[in-house]
Amino acid sequence: MPPLFALLVMIALALPAAAEERPGAGLLWNRSGLPATLPLVVTTMPGQDYAIFLRKPDTDSRVVAGYIHGGEPFRLLVPPGSWDISFAHGRDWQGEDELFGPETGWISLDRPLGFEAGIARRRGHIIRLIEGDGGIKVASRDPLDICQDLTVTTEIVKRDEDREGLNILPAPGLEDLRDDFDTFPRNDFNRLPTPGLRQIETELDTRSRICP
Repeated sequence: MPPLFALLVMIALALPAAAEERPGAGLLWNRSGLPATLPLVVTTMPGQDYAIFLRKPDTDSRVVAGYIHGGEPFRLLVPPGSWDISFAHGRDWQGEDELFGPETGWISLDRPLGFEAGIARRRGHIIRLIEGDGGIKVASRDPLDICQDLTVTTEIVKRDEDREGLNILPAPGLEDLRDDFDTFPRNDFNRLPTPGLRQIETELDTRSRICP
């Protein structure tokens, strides 16, 4: 190999990988095969970005990944289950393989977090990351339960007040008092009064709120 070419190869290998475009905050992918419906909130400080990974406990199988812009509010919907959670952090994103390059830092929770849903409650978590002791650390983690309230609203949208049916039952021996027998057939005389018709619309509204 010519000396000049070998030198160029060595220089190229020594250069850091070029930074890629910063991904948008939110879900990168969900490979769990399960619907993502449960809340995970992460608060961070500005200065670095984060990639969050959810893994099955005691495995290296990553099932969910998301990207966090440091210092910005972050909310991710995750699938039900118990997950190990870890964060890669750094300043220059270089893709899902290299993450933030050689300067990538890591922090992991010391135990799995459980996410589950009930009839009217969805259980998630909120994690707070801060800088301290020369690095990133978990300041707190707390349950985050979302309650769902069901509101039923009904409304009368139509009422038929013009229906006929106020016909009189003739008493034996009394003449019918109607003036026009052609207009009111005899077989119509025995009809009982009928109420007007109503059309009722029902709306179901589900509202979510943080449980007390």
